[in-house]
Amino acid sequence: MHDGLKKRSFSAVELVEAHISAVENEKLNAFITKTPEIAMKAAKAADEHFSRQKDDLISPLMGIPVGIKDLFCTKGIKTTACSKMLENFVPTYESTVSDLLLKSGAAMLGKLNMDEFAMGSANTNSYFGPVENVWIRKSDGEKVVPGGSSGGSAASVAGFLCAGALGSDTGGSVRQPAAYCGVVGIKPTYGRCSRFGMIAFASSLDQAGVITRSVSDSALMLEAICGYDKKDSISSEKPVPKFSSFINGDVKAGSMLRDTANESRYDGLWRYEGSRRHDVGLLSSHYVLADEIPRMNRGMTICGSMTVHGGMT
Repeated sequence: MHDGLKKRSFSAVELVEAHISAVENEKLNAFITKTPEIAMKAAKAADEHFSRQKDDLISPLMGIPVGIKDLFCTKGIKTTACSKMLENFVPTYESTVSDLLLKSGAAMLGKLNMDEFAMGSANTNSYFGPVENVWIRKSDGEKVVPGGSSGGSAASVAGFLCAGALGSDTGGSVRQPAAYCGVVGIKPTYGRCSRFGMIAFASSLDQAGVITRSVSDSALMLEAICGYDKKDSISSEKPVPKFSSFINGDVKAGSMLRDTANESRYDGLWRYEGSRRHDVGLLSSHYVLADEIPRMNRGMTICGSMTVHGGMT
């Protein structure tokens, strides 16, 4: 899209108008708050920039239509985290990540549906109703879930309602819906993006992320939203690299190693508590002891899978 805008193949206004029309007629329930006026204002500003600025001085996101997960506070625009409790909440401040995205010239089409308070992995428990995946099950034509909690973000990108979307990821809430919808989702390293203005799920794990239709688009969005923020004490002060320049570089593959350090720690804890490990047969005992401390991310994965397949009701 940026190339088309640079070559004047179409205007930002034409591009945004087409996406506004798509959003108005969407059947995925991806957008819960629509902001066409804001998007058009950004599009007109983008066309003005393109008419008088050199191409290399213009942000690659200028005039690009995007959506924002309803977990990010947007000043003067309703932000609900898809909960009835926040149905009429209008923030008086902007989240750092959405602020950076909009300052890059992106045109915000609206706020995107999600699992309530980001607690879910199927986008079926939103107060505003479930989000539908653009894909259907080939065997019987049944509808399938888009994943979550950033289900609206993934579905809107996959359905060509917007070019990119902000999401958040605590235990897979960007990566999983991106996989379910056949698009690209990235959870940056913790601290790369500011958490300021995000409605928290688990602050020590929450991280803003992006969903797009290509790796290069994700790189460009990350370049816009990453960076140090004095409002977030854990945000990294390291300079933001030009992620888009690494796309065609070499990729190093590695192999998994057992976590010997943690194994030693577990053994020490067991000895301290006076416990011993014994081989047991499941049929010869009424209970068993796990041979390693359960890991939270594994539990969240199992929980998410059970939710998707209707195992937890």
